[in-house]
Amino acid sequence: MLASTSSNPSTGVYSKVIDQLLAFTADTDPTKSSAAEMFPLGSVVGHPGNQDGVTTWDTIKLPASVPDGTRIMFEYQRGQWTSRNTYGRIDNGDGTADYKVQEIFATNVQDNAALPAHGMNLDTTSYVHPTLHGILRFVGRLPQSEKLKFYP
Repeated sequence: MLASTSSNPSTGVYSKVIDQLLAFTADTDPTKSSAAEMFPLGSVVGHPGNQDGVTTWDTIKLPASVPDGTRIMFEYQRGQWTSRNTYGRIDNGDGTADYKVQEIFATNVQDNAALPAHGMNLDTTSYVHPTLHGILRFVGRLPQSEKLKFYP
């Protein structure tokens, strides 16, 4: 990653290189990004409406600590996982919140199912598009000495 020394980064003037590899990769494999199991968010609290596996739904009850905009995963049947992108959170005041989801299709939602967050998008061939938790992890692991290179 390049650090700009210009007040306008779009001008293409760079003078420093940021070492991002260790902040980006998984602890166990430096050729891969971090996996969803590295972002445990707790458990699914509740499920929306009809759980017949046919009726579509757009709301899920999760711990209120889940940041809005998180791409979540949960087990909807034993050994079967699905993902949703959250938005439009409504806090319930009891440590839970109802989240709208972008993907509206039918799956069952198991109460108390494990709830990890994706770190990367579903493009498993390139790993070039981090999601919210991938970015938060990357920034949190980037050494301050590297972050300081952004500010000449």
